[in-house]
Amino acid sequence: MRYVVYALACIAFSGSAFAQEWATRPHQQTSPPPNSRFEIIQSPLAAKWTFRLDRYSGQVWQLVKTKDDNNTWEEMSVVDRPKLPTTPKPRFQLFTSGLAARHTFLIDADTGKTWLIVTGKRKNSDGTEYEISLWEPFENQ
Repeated sequence: MRYVVYALACIAFSGSAFAQEWATRPHQQTSPPPNSRFEIIQSPLAAKWTFRLDRYSGQVWQLVKTKDDNNTWEEMSVVDRPKLPTTPKPRFQLFTSGLAARHTFLIDADTGKTWLIVTGKRKNSDGTEYEISLWEPFENQ
């Protein structure tokens, strides 16, 4: 009888500790259903590193602000991304590090080919600069 009371007390206290831990975890990511085509990934560093990934084709869009201060998806260039026929399963994954944005990777899970996100400056025709982010193949593949 003593063991039953002890076991019930352990269950009661561990449940409340689990609920507290669950409530304090930040909600930054989810696990997509196994065959879902799209996934949204956000770096814990900044909302500007929020991406929509087509897990079948490897296309990536970045969340950006419009001139009207609305949100929209802007397609990013993925240098040397293979042109694939429609595949029956997801094959691309995106990883963002909590340490630095430069540790953000796109990987073709079937071939292992990996891309690294890079940012640079470009100039408009009027001479003003703007920032661009794109995916370049990872060195040493």
